[in-house]
Amino acid sequence: MASEPLYPIRDVSRLTGINPVTLRAWQRRYGLLKPARTEKGHRLYSDDDIALIRQILHWVDQGVSIGQVKGLLAEPTPVASGSNWEQARERLMTAAQQLNLGRLEAELLELTSLYPAELVLRRVVEPWLLALARLQRPDAQLIEQSALALLKRLLHQLLTIKTGPVIAVARVGQVRDQQAVLTQFELQGLECRSLDLGVLDPLTLPLAEGRLKFDALVVILGPGLSQSWFNDMDSVFPQHCFFTGELGTLYRQQGWLNRPFAVTVSEIARNHDASFSLVQN
Repeated sequence: MASEPLYPIRDVSRLTGINPVTLRAWQRRYGLLKPARTEKGHRLYSDDDIALIRQILHWVDQGVSIGQVKGLLAEPTPVASGSNWEQARERLMTAAQQLNLGRLEAELLELTSLYPAELVLRRVVEPWLLALARLQRPDAQLIEQSALALLKRLLHQLLTIKTGPVIAVARVGQVRDQQAVLTQFELQGLECRSLDLGVLDPLTLPLAEGRLKFDALVVILGPGLSQSWFNDMDSVFPQHCFFTGELGTLYRQQGWLNRPFAVTVSEIARNHDASFSLVQN
């Protein structure tokens, strides 16, 4: 017996981590979902639909392109793990090296419309940025700078969410500024609005909290911090404050972290601390 449709698209987005734009694209372009409709035409999803979305996510995470998922749902077969992500990274790298910014923009837009923000960042964008930084050729700096400029512009344009909790993002230590917009893009995938506070200033943070009225603060940790820095800053941080960034794993091993931590904001929302879920209510 089919389960009863109960969930509007925003609730499904929070439950699965898939933004509404992507859910609609999966339905319209690939026929992967068939939600019910209210009298006014709004989509309503059932528990069965949510289970199906998680099946789709399983295949996508394995590196299956969204266009190939429908066949695998009907008849699961072994796949070459990661192949779709590898091809996507290669397309981005080719477009960047050719300085074909139009092609690069089109590829990025396609990825961000069809796949969850967390997967796009972890599987494609971040490895691609690392490969750009390691290029050894005379025009390497030009390639990296032009690609970064386009990526930041594009992601800022995609930060269009109008409702949901407001999460402030700040950087400490030696963190490249593009990391903030990557985090903002991932927060949007979690149905959160965001604002960039730039490099964290402990003197003005309490003033910013009072004026900007954000619901939580995400601090991206970079190298160059000390135990005394964490101790001194503890009284400045708001109640809902979370640490992210790969360097945080080292600080955690030292026992210095005094706030909830996960490498990414998606991990915080999914696994780490119940108070982040409360922020999103």
